[in-house]
Order: sequence, then structure tokens, then C-alpha cells
Amino acid sequence: MKKFSDLGIKPVDDRKIFNCNQVSITDVVNCEIEVLGYISNVKTQHGDGRCLAHYKYNGVEGKFFSNSTSIKNALDQIDEQNFPFSTIIRCAKCGSGKIYQFT
Repeated sequence: MKKFSDLGIKPVDDRKIFNCNQVSITDVVNCEIEVLGYISNVKTQHGDGRCLAHYKYNGVEGKFFSNSTSIKNALDQIDEQNFPFSTIIRCAKCGSGKIYQFT
């Protein structure tokens, strides 16, 4: 019997996949993380247009979703060759909401 892996079938979906644990962005606020990459315009149960950031903290990889305009705009401005980079995510209160941003 043939194995599926021997059939030479390529996946149709060539999206990036970050095979690591998902956390809340609040789990890495005020921590120095290494941003390894990201995917923009992700649709989630909370809405469209989110980004999925792939990071490393204390040697462990993780990922978090964000709808922060500041974080999404910053990531979109970074050239691919500038990944990975180090940053700290800060959270500031703004009225009844919160603003997350790289520092």
C-alpha cells in the first residue's frame, strides 16, 4: 500500500502557518519579545482585518492575534529582511479602551 506522503501531492493552501501555542497579547505586554513574523488581514471569530504575530519569548515560540492599529501599521512597514526584531509591547489606556504598541 502506498503512503500519502509518497504521492507527491502539494497542499493547495500555501499560507504561512505558525505551529506554536496561541496566547493573549496581554500575556506578553511589558515583556521583551522577538517578533519572528506575522500574517496580516486574518479573519477571526472577533472580526476581519486582524494580524497574527509570531514571536519568541524566553526561548519559547508563541503567537497572538491583534487588532491594534498601531501594531498592524508598524508590522506592515517592516521589510521582510528586518525580521526577526526585538520589541516590548506596551499598553496604554485610552478612554474606555486600550492601545497596544511596540516600543
